[in-house]
Amino acid sequence: TASSLGGTGVHVFFFASGCGLYLSYLKHKTTFTSFIKKRFNKVYIPYILIVFISFLLPWMYKGQDRFIALLSHVFLFKMFIPQFENSFGIQMWFLSTLFQLYLIFLPLCKLRERISAKNFIIGSLLISIAYSCFVFSIGQENNRVINSFFLQFIWEFCLGMELARALKDGKIVKLSLLQLVIIAIVGLGLEGIIAIKFPSFKAFNDIPAFFGYMALAVILYYFIGKQTTRAWTSVCKYSYEWYLVHILVFTTIFLVSPVGLMQQSIVGVIVLVISYVVAMLYWKLIHKINL
Repeated sequence: TASSLGGTGVHVFFFASGCGLYLSYLKHKTTFTSFIKKRFNKVYIPYILIVFISFLLPWMYKGQDRFIALLSHVFLFKMFIPQFENSFGIQMWFLSTLFQLYLIFLPLCKLRERISAKNFIIGSLLISIAYSCFVFSIGQENNRVINSFFLQFIWEFCLGMELARALKDGKIVKLSLLQLVIIAIVGLGLEGIIAIKFPSFKAFNDIPAFFGYMALAVILYYFIGKQTTRAWTSVCKYSYEWYLVHILVFTTIFLVSPVGLMQQSIVGVIVLVISYVVAMLYWKLIHKINL
């Protein structure tokens, strides 16, 4: 139950990706080839190396089509075949969607230059809602390949891009603590109600989930983030590598099968620390390769 709330953070990831990429683009415009090459080095290579290591470990994939599963990651066709989408680590679906957004990022940049902010945001939101309706109509709300196609999240990505433009122009978006609390309660409350009472409407859950989780994140930053900025900056330095290795490390160490909540919690905390250390070492390896 707790992990399902953590999974809601994926909406913030797409939002942050759109913001960071567009802020960089506004400062230093690039070509499609240069952009994809940079994503290849910084995102694809670290990802594929972890997939290959997972491929070598028999407990990371139980299917008979192991080599095809590996190729599905290497050539990125796993994002279209359900049986491979979550192979070698369930978290890998996120990268499939992110790669799709990479392919349309520069066209989105060109589009934003031609239309207003209002049309850009409303248009992307309507596209995502229309896609959610399509997913619901065909009854595929639980099919990861379908329900996590980039059109489902494009509005969050575009909203992040628009925030980047606002930041570049020196604009400030302000909300009071009370407003944030209300947004968090309403957003996460609606998400929970839909998930528990109306699971077939899962495809429409993204909007309340995004705003609820985002508000909660800002509230937490308000109370503890400012005082711990240095620590979080250090953690975030290895965040992508941590994301890549954590399922591999957890799956491997939990082969010891701890019994009971207390044992599982203790092992979980230990593995969390180990996975972060592994992420730091992996980060250093990747940077040596890049050099």
